[in-house]
Amino acid sequence: MTSLNFSQSNSISLVLPTNPSFDFVASALSLKLSLEQQNKKVDITCPDEITVDFNRLVGVNTITKATPSKNLIISFPGQTNLVEKVSYSVENDELQLVIVPKTGSIIDTTKIKIIPGGVSYDLSLVVGSADFGVEGEASCLSQITAVIIKSQNLPINPDIATNLMQGLTRGTNGFTNPKVDKNTFEAAAWLMASGARHQSDEISAESFPTGSIPVAQPQPEPEPDWYEPKIYRGTTVS
Repeated sequence: MTSLNFSQSNSISLVLPTNPSFDFVASALSLKLSLEQQNKKVDITCPDEITVDFNRLVGVNTITKATPSKNLIISFPGQTNLVEKVSYSVENDELQLVIVPKTGSIIDTTKIKIIPGGVSYDLSLVVGSADFGVEGEASCLSQITAVIIKSQNLPINPDIATNLMQGLTRGTNGFTNPKVDKNTFEAAAWLMASGARHQSDEISAESFPTGSIPVAQPQPEPEPDWYEPKIYRGTTVS
């Protein structure tokens, strides 16, 4: 069902894009919580500040803002023995690294890894940039994440299930997305069976279209009845 496998990774980086959707954040947090149940180290970073809109998601406080680092590591996994030497040059204010391979060797540029901050991860994923390798179409990323967790027998608990259910609901616009199909509802049923809690939004007047809620009109003061007998009461002076 999926080409993505976490079994060989113990240190994982999940990177959220700029201005991430609720669906993306819910997916990243759910995956982090699940993998941490297997004692894996998982970090989530985002270039933007996480707003209060995401406060209902469990673990949202663990998302850190991606910041520029002084260190930058470029590695060549499995190709160390192919490199003769490394040098650099500056041309037109542009830094250029020069990798000289050994005679008869060719460096595979598709395997080059750029590691910001000198922190090395076994696996780095940009959440939302792709479909995690799941075949076929899905209604949203939370559905895909649910499939991955279920198919790989990753840990699931009520917090993880609740995060994914919220992401699924928001990502499909209340299950009205044209891509919603039986697989979407099967994922929702599995999440409910896994302990997903119902998260209802607060209902206020602003939630309804303008004019749909009647507004009480002020009542006019009654006009005096000039024909009604008047009763005058005097004061008693002792």
